[in-house]
Amino acid sequence: MSFKGELEARCPNGCPSFDTEVWSFIRGDTDPELRETVRARECNLLLCPGCEKPFYADAPYVYFEPGAELLAFVFPESYKKHAAHWVKKMRADFGRMQGVLAARMPTGLDPEVFFGVEGLAELLELEDFRRTEVEVMEAVAKELGLSLYRVSPCFARKAKIPAVLPCSAAPGKPAAIEGVIEGLKTLLKANGRLRSFRDYLKVLAKAKGGLPPAIGASPPAAGSARGSSS
Repeated sequence: MSFKGELEARCPNGCPSFDTEVWSFIRGDTDPELRETVRARECNLLLCPGCEKPFYADAPYVYFEPGAELLAFVFPESYKKHAAHWVKKMRADFGRMQGVLAARMPTGLDPEVFFGVEGLAELLELEDFRRTEVEVMEAVAKELGLSLYRVSPCFARKAKIPAVLPCSAAPGKPAAIEGVIEGLKTLLKANGRLRSFRDYLKVLAKAKGGLPPAIGASPPAAGSARGSSS
């Protein structure tokens, strides 16, 4: 559930202030239209009733998508000059939030921090692009009889790897790195245009560690199998 807070807004042109409501907590998974507003860089964009100048509210908000293991604190651009102070405050707020959202908060989740609207909007655009490629992969994997290994979304995002991997393991059997490598080879033989999967296969074949953490698991320390994708 998303919710708003009240704010006394001040127009950059010096017009009289006015009372309004702005979003303070956004659930991107349960409010897809609001998620699109964030992606379109229009969240908390106000219009001065006096001069009709559009401007962003001078207030931070929290963005949360539990399924994507995404928690972001978005501060106004003007807060950047005191970034250390606001990041410290964010950490304290996050500590309190963990108690409220414990049932939905993945273990080890580290919040993203943005100043201005661009950072989170670009992240959501990239998430949607990768999600589309994963959907194509899942359709091909189903035709090929491959099972799926679901990676921790938080880890996948930071490591820039696909959040779902094809696996040759039989349904119900635990995935292993050998099965995922074989699944990737089978997938790419059928569809070699899936670039993020092709790039990750090169990395995974050389990796000394095991598979990336599964969804719901705590992200391991840096140094595990990583890759890059667009």
